[in-house]
Amino acid sequence: MNKKQLSLEAEAEEYRKKKIGRPIKNKPLTARLYLAGQALAGLLAANQGRARVEEIKHEAFEWADKMLED
Repeated sequence: MNKKQLSLEAEAEEYRKKKIGRPIKNKPLTARLYLAGQALAGLLAANQGRARVEEIKHEAFEWADKMLED
């Protein structure tokens, strides 16, 4: 692998450094974050970009919290 062909992880780390000037510590993927991501995918597919980002994000976490209630 030459310098131009970075792994996806290395490329992401370089982007982070350029964007904020320091590496970001990765947060662990919790069940809540995973479920919110799954809900977000469905909400975005159904919504087709007609709602605001913060509203969709909030709704995704609401769905994740509902799924974790069991």
